Amino acid sequence: MANPLIRKATRSDIEKLVGLRLLLQQHCEESNSLIWRLTDEGKALLRQKVENGLADRNSHILVAELNGEIVGSAHGEVIHRTDYWPKTVGSISTVYVVGKFRRKGVGALLVKKLCEFFDAEGVEDVTLRYIVGNKEAEGLWKKLGFRQVITTAALGLEELISRTSRI
Repeated sequence: MANPLIRKATRSDIEKLVGLRLLLQQHCEESNSLIWRLTDEGKALLRQKVENGLADRNSHILVAELNGEIVGSAHGEVIHRTDYWPKTVGSISTVYVVGKFRRKGVGALLVKKLCEFFDAEGVEDVTLRYIVGNKEAEGLWKKLGFRQVITTAALGLEELISRTSRI
């Protein structure tokens, strides 16, 4: 496979980006049945979120294009803060590669281009979140050297109430 063209997303990519984001959600739900599900309202808001990301100076949305077909996307954001060090951090919000193009370096190329944006913005540290059970994401992030720092855990309120009443 030839290397895909990694480019900044444009307004003409919005529908494809929304579609990829929905595929990512489906993939995550299949990877872990405990994650929160996207509601119909949430699906309806995705277009606006993509438009906002394209317009936000601190946001960078990329697409991977191969033979005119968008086969992946990545979204990163720069966060400036004064209450913690490091003061300027990059957050990788999403990376998604269409199934048949996975494990061919497309995700790493998207991340490499995000790093160029982060570097130009003075980012000192990069953070991300991924779904436990998403083996593809876990493999990419570990291969790139990411280490777990914070664990997010979830439990339904009724079950928590039941469990605490037994204490």
